[in-house]
Amino acid sequence: MSYKRYYIVLDAAKMQNHIKVAQHFNPRHLCLYSGEAKEKLGVVAPWLFSFPKHSDFRAWYYARSGQQNWGVILQCSKDLKTIYKHLKKFLMVKSETGKKLYFRFYDPRVLPTFLETSDKEQLKAFFGPIEKYILESKDGEFVEYELVDNQLVKNESDFSFL
Repeated sequence: MSYKRYYIVLDAAKMQNHIKVAQHFNPRHLCLYSGEAKEKLGVVAPWLFSFPKHSDFRAWYYARSGQQNWGVILQCSKDLKTIYKHLKKFLMVKSETGKKLYFRFYDPRVLPTFLETSDKEQLKAFFGPIEKYILESKDGEFVEYELVDNQLVKNESDFSFL
């Protein structure tokens, strides 16, 4: 039987020095950039953290993030390495003219627009092993996106236990 695991992709560019505190506070993290990109851009890169639902890290994040758009929470039953490999596929996208661009899917201001305008195949690919994307809304509440019968469903989230 699998159980729910929680992850968060934090945006070091938005967090500035808070990302170092998060990394110290929670050693279960990986930079989504690797190699030279990590060396050059690690201070502004997306970082994937795992955390238990009820944890000091979760409480720390919630107490300090307060509508600053620091990141996106994920729920699934897969391990950290599986989620890491899945998310790395979406860091770069091609524009209509073929130009490679960084895709900031981990920005809670960007993700809703992407999800709500994607077709079924794009959604299936993007969700992959991820069951839910949970993000803080403009009013400080949480909303979640999930695929149900290949349809995107948006609901208020009970993630407010944070």
